[in-house]
Amino acid sequence: MKKTIYLLAALLLLSVNFSCKKFLNVEPLSKLSGNNYWKTEGDAEGFALGMYRSFREATMQSVLFEIGDTRCGWAIPSSKGYPPRIDFTYMATNNLKMAIAARADRSLPGYEANAINEWFQLNSRYDLIQKWAPFYKVIQSANIMVKEVAAMPDGALSPAKKKQYIAEAVFMRCVSYFFLVRLFGDVPYYTEAYNQEALPRTNMVKVLKSCLEDLGAVKNDLPWTYNDPTFKGIRAMRGGAIDLMMHMNMWCAGFDAGNAPAYYTQVDELGNELQDIGVDQQKAYRLMPIEQTYLIMFGKSQEGLFEIQLSDNTGENTAKLRYKYSFSVVHNPFFASSDRPVSELVYNADFMKKIYPESGTDKRKTVWFDENIYDQTGVWQFYKFYNRAALVQFSDDNPIIFRLADAILLHAEALAELGRDGEAATLLNVIRARAGADLYPANPGEGKIKDAIFLERAKELMGEGHHFYDLVRTRKILDPKFTPNPLSFSAFQAGAWTWPIDPSATINNPYMTLNNYWR
Repeated sequence: MKKTIYLLAALLLLSVNFSCKKFLNVEPLSKLSGNNYWKTEGDAEGFALGMYRSFREATMQSVLFEIGDTRCGWAIPSSKGYPPRIDFTYMATNNLKMAIAARADRSLPGYEANAINEWFQLNSRYDLIQKWAPFYKVIQSANIMVKEVAAMPDGALSPAKKKQYIAEAVFMRCVSYFFLVRLFGDVPYYTEAYNQEALPRTNMVKVLKSCLEDLGAVKNDLPWTYNDPTFKGIRAMRGGAIDLMMHMNMWCAGFDAGNAPAYYTQVDELGNELQDIGVDQQKAYRLMPIEQTYLIMFGKSQEGLFEIQLSDNTGENTAKLRYKYSFSVVHNPFFASSDRPVSELVYNADFMKKIYPESGTDKRKTVWFDENIYDQTGVWQFYKFYNRAALVQFSDDNPIIFRLADAILLHAEALAELGRDGEAATLLNVIRARAGADLYPANPGEGKIKDAIFLERAKELMGEGHHFYDLVRTRKILDPKFTPNPLSFSAFQAGAWTWPIDPSATINNPYMTLNNYWR
């Protein structure tokens, strides 16, 4: 039996059967839709929308974003929460097998069946995170789009529009590989359309360097922003491509230390391009007032660089309510539709006092939090994703993948790594000034500039899924000063920071290997 990705012209989507012989075997589109496809701009546009939809499905089928904050971090289940979120404890202690066990293997030693606790594991679908097939569905779509759009007849698309569609496909391929690398480390890599070969895993630094080369060649074909507000942030923009390239360079620097200065220099150049052209010249992006953070989270703001659109109006957000970090940090009566007297997720009080000193000035303390900011019982509320003044609340926030504040802090981090502390402090203070916070080094207890930037990212991006990956790429995951559950060096080297790969990946692929740490 062959493994086939079916291109359904009517739906413009791909579906994959992963119980097959070939790694990826794709039927030519002409067999399914005739020879009249890829003739008009409508064909390209429809296929592009299907590609974005596939990415949304790949990222939103589980708590993929949430684990960026809960894994090996300071987030913990509230002490008064009922039912208790034992899955948060599993994430905090890097006990991935137990989180997955509710669906995958309840025979694991130490696993205690508990219907209430299992409800969260069953509905959060930690088990789906180990299946990389949905991301390869996006990658294959992108590869096909690059090939077919390039071959479209003259006159079907303007030269600029053809370049833009190809750039969008390359961006979506690269952002999918970025997600895969952060989850699994080394992953199979290919860019051919209709690939039929069984492939081994490729070194993750090589994967990201290939992505950087491909994206660098086309990023200028993307618009800085869109005149149509319905596309802003949710389709590839040049600012999102730049931030993705900054992230990939920073990840490479963490795992290719001998070449780290070159990666940091690239981040500096990309950060300058984003600021000098995207912000200053084009006016495409800006930092919004801290009081309007909820508008950033709602989506399509000038601070957003790339995000996933979800909406209560379509019902998909409601269906995924339990998957969302934002729903875990509020409770009645603020969120009237919930039945919980306390928030399910809180943060270690000592950590909160470290990033938000009790005597310090920072508007985020009062705009984003209620008066119980240091509470661990669950009475606290974290309003970052909501309009506190609204009479009726909706869990209508978009998962934000990249935004301008993230890029500025990455730039600051790269400058600090290059020994340019003064410039790094200037960028750090751009974020602090926006928040009305004490400027660096106003608080001498914060330590060195690198640590200050790391903690600023933990504070500014809390709830947006970055913290665990920041711990990994900086190796701060080895340091108990930055995580209550550090990994040992040997465990880190063995791949304890990765996610288990589902064994189905090895079916009929003699070249495939799994992450041995989790076997």
